[in-house]
Amino acid sequence: MQLRVGVLGLLAFAVSGGAMLGAGSRFPASDQAELERPFTPAISMEKDRRAAPEEFARRAGLSLQDEVGATGLVRCGPATGTGQLTVRNNVITTAAHVLIDERGQRRVGCMFEPMTGLGPIPIDYESIQTGSAMPLSNRATKDWAVARLVAPVRGANPYAVASSLSLPSIILMCAGGNKAFAAMGMERCNARKVIGKAADGIREIAIDCNAGPGSSGAALLSGKKVLGIYVGYRSKHPERAQAFSDTHYNFAITVEGPFKRALLAASGQ
Repeated sequence: MQLRVGVLGLLAFAVSGGAMLGAGSRFPASDQAELERPFTPAISMEKDRRAAPEEFARRAGLSLQDEVGATGLVRCGPATGTGQLTVRNNVITTAAHVLIDERGQRRVGCMFEPMTGLGPIPIDYESIQTGSAMPLSNRATKDWAVARLVAPVRGANPYAVASSLSLPSIILMCAGGNKAFAAMGMERCNARKVIGKAADGIREIAIDCNAGPGSSGAALLSGKKVLGIYVGYRSKHPERAQAFSDTHYNFAITVEGPFKRALLAASGQ
């Protein structure tokens, strides 16, 4: 049996009991029948360790602003994903399918809502760079986006980009989709292993973090550095909560190759 491929970023994909939208061309042609089956718009690990950011910070004795103050929601009308200030306080990284729909059309009215509460701030549409104009019809390693905001987020400390990646590694993921599209959740989890590498150098990383609709684009954080961004899941049985395995995992893509070059260009470096 082939693994089901899922994309968990947007309200558009949360159609309970319906056919999965958008991700069909990520299957070989022989697997198109998989798309006709009912699907669950979220994949769960055996244990959901997510907590609301305030509660997570209280338990861990952390400053929420210092740890994840650069993270926020990306809203494009009714569609919701996650993004984060990266390198500069007016530049965000996220998944391309957060900004581009299943038809390849840019979503309208996209705003960034930082956790600091200073927002929402509109995204500068002229600045958007993505790995693909049709991210849901292309391989996952092209599902990245970089964009500038029309104004900086004052007082925010953007994340840096990790220069190296050692696996397995404990990471922090702060993302929307914590049992509701716009509800943020924080979790310490694990980046387990590299599961693929594209010719342009971007790698896919299997993770055991929990996610849901609204999580797409969220950073995998090591300290205050971004290792990659969450883009989707693969599972034979996404309707079941299961332990991490080769047939049930969420995955991210690394900020390398053209993704990193686009980020540095947008940041003026």
